[in-house]
Parts: sequence; C-alpha cells; structure tokens
Amino acid sequence: MASNNDKRYDGMTASKAKRERARDEREAKKRGERRTRAILIAIPVIIIALIAGYYGRQAYIEANKTVASTDFSGMLNEDGTVQNVDVSQYVKTFDVNAVKIAAADVEYTDEEMEEDIQTELEEHKTLSTDAALTVADGDEVDINYVGTMDGEEFEGGSAENYSLTIGSGSFIDDFEEQLIGTHPGDQVTVDVTFPDPYENNPDYAGKDASFAVTVNGIYQVSELTDDFVKENLSEQGYGETVEEYKQYLKDTNYESKLSTAINTYITDNTSASSYPAEYIKHLKALQMTLDEQEYNYMAQLYSAYGMSFNYSSVMEYKEASTTEEYEKVLQTAAEEACKKVMVYQDLAAQAGITVSQEDYDAFITENSIPDEEVENYGKPYIIQRYILPEKVEKYIAEHVTVE
Repeated sequence: MASNNDKRYDGMTASKAKRERARDEREAKKRGERRTRAILIAIPVIIIALIAGYYGRQAYIEANKTVASTDFSGMLNEDGTVQNVDVSQYVKTFDVNAVKIAAADVEYTDEEMEEDIQTELEEHKTLSTDAALTVADGDEVDINYVGTMDGEEFEGGSAENYSLTIGSGSFIDDFEEQLIGTHPGDQVTVDVTFPDPYENNPDYAGKDASFAVTVNGIYQVSELTDDFVKENLSEQGYGETVEEYKQYLKDTNYESKLSTAINTYITDNTSASSYPAEYIKHLKALQMTLDEQEYNYMAQLYSAYGMSFNYSSVMEYKEASTTEEYEKVLQTAAEEACKKVMVYQDLAAQAGITVSQEDYDAFITENSIPDEEVENYGKPYIIQRYILPEKVEKYIAEHVTVE
C-alpha cells in the first residue's frame, strides 16, 4: 500500500516518478540542513543573550549599589523635616488628640512595687560579721577556702572573699549544705567527692577533696525604713521617707509604662503606603555607614575581650551573601526609618509642634552631646531623630485618655 506521500506520484511514468521523488528528497534534506543550521546559530545567540543578561544585571546592580554616606542632615530642612516631601501623601496616622490607652497597660501593681523595693534593698545589703548569726539555707555568705586533695593543694581549689549563696548548687556535692549552722568567724572543714564524670577537670573526677573554710560573714538585707531611704536613696532624688520613695516608684513607673504604651500605639496605628524614592536612597546610604560603625565597634569589643569576631565583612555580619541581598537589607532598614520619620513629622504637624532653638540647646546640654557628634550629625538630624519624637510623645502623654 502506498503512503500518502507516494500518491502525488500516481499517474506518472516510473522514470518521472523516480526523478520527482529524488528531487523532493533533495529539497527535504536541504530544509533539514537549514533547520539544523538555524538551531546551531540560535543556541549561541541564546547563550550570549543569557550571559549578556546576567552581566547586564550585575552591571546594573553594581552601578546602582548603595554608597555609604555620612551626610546625616542631608535632604533635611533646618527644622528636621524632609525636604520637598509631603509626608501626608505617604503615611496614614491617627488623631493625635484622641489617643486612648487601656489602664491595665500603665498599671503599676503592688507586687511590682514590692519587687522593686526588694531589688533596691538587695543592692544595699551589707556584710555582717556578728558571730550570733547562723548560716541558713538561702543565705549569701562571704567565705575563704583552701582545697586539698591527697594532702596537697590543687589548682582552682582556693579563693578569698568568695560570695556564695547557700543552696544555689554553685559548688560540688554537699559543700554548701555543710556550711548550714555555722557562724561568722567559724573555721570548718568541708569534705566532698568530685562527680564522675567531671567536665570542668576530668583529672578530678571521682576524687575526694577537703576544704578548709572560713566563714567571714553573712550578707544582711536591711528593712525599708525612713532612715534607710534618707541614708541610701535621698541623694538620687528618690525621696526622704518611705512614703515619698513609694510615690516616686509609682510616678516613674507610670511614666515609663505610659511611654511604652504610647510607642506601641504609634507603631500599631500607623502605616506607610509608599516611600519617597530619593529619600529612601539617602537613608540606605546612611544605614550603610551605621552598619559599618556597628561592625567596627563589635570587632573592637570582641578583640578587647580576647574573643574571635567571626565576620570578615559588614555584609557577612548582616547575613547577606551577595551585594543584591545586602541591598535588600538596606532597603528594609531604610523603609523602617523612613516610616518613623514621616509618621512623627505628620503627628507633629497635627499638633502644631515645632522645635525652637531653646529646645535644641537644652537637649544638647541636658544630654551632654559632644561637639564632635553635633558636627558629625548636624542640627537637622538631631532634631528629626531625637527632639521631635520626644516632643510628640510628650504631647500625646499630656492629651491621652487612660481608661
């Protein structure tokens, strides 16, 4: 049976059909060769296009990558506002005169006050050498001790004026329990057995040791009295009596909790729909400088303490493996900073808040800002980042409804 292709040769003489078939086969072969050449040509073109696209993208990233800037007051007006930007077009805020905070968010409970009082008393505890006192579980004692093993002193087994809380489990075996019932001035022998295994020093594992211990004294916590307040807290401005000190705690903790609640309210009730491109670019440049400063500071800090700082670059420190990834880190930080700047600027405008020269001078003086920092950051930046937000939050605190 002839194929469909063979039907076209029906009616031809055998010789003609043979010639036509040969011609068609030559044409088919040529078409195949042309397709092959086209494919062979297209593959390098595609590869070249992909390579060009990759390097073009890399060139674009390189050309547009952020360059660190130290012009902190750049793009700012003298009053700290952003130049040529109507912030109301970018952020959604709230009525600065209609803020409501739940009373529970600013409540300073009696339990919290008692904890703060006990903390203060602990900070002023004194060492008593009264021999009539008896060491009990939970007491903090001051001791000297010399440890021996097989009659010989061993490394790390001796100390003077060591502060030890009985029952803390700081020492091995039942060392602490053997001091219960002793008195300041007592010299006692404490026998222990090192645990097995003993990770701190495997050579001591399972061995017996003896410690000659001198109980120097027991730390005593005073009661909260008018005399205690006057002697220990009055110079800090905490009051002269117990009642004045408690009122101080109530007032300062209310202010602190209210400040926290206002900050939370601002964060939860504001948003940015978009960001001014040029200012974001500027903020990225500033953020890169801040990142470098942080990186250098941490490297120096680790070095000062003899620790290894295992980051070879700012990018690595910021957990970015490529320039493109680091640009995203900078973008996120810049958007967060930009939103805050625009939100506070909008709220300040609502409330009619401005920063006077007197406000600025007072901030510099009260916070002991060095001249070098003033010159480095500039007045507009200092106003924008510190003074204006402080005035906005103070305004809200004065007009807030707590219910």
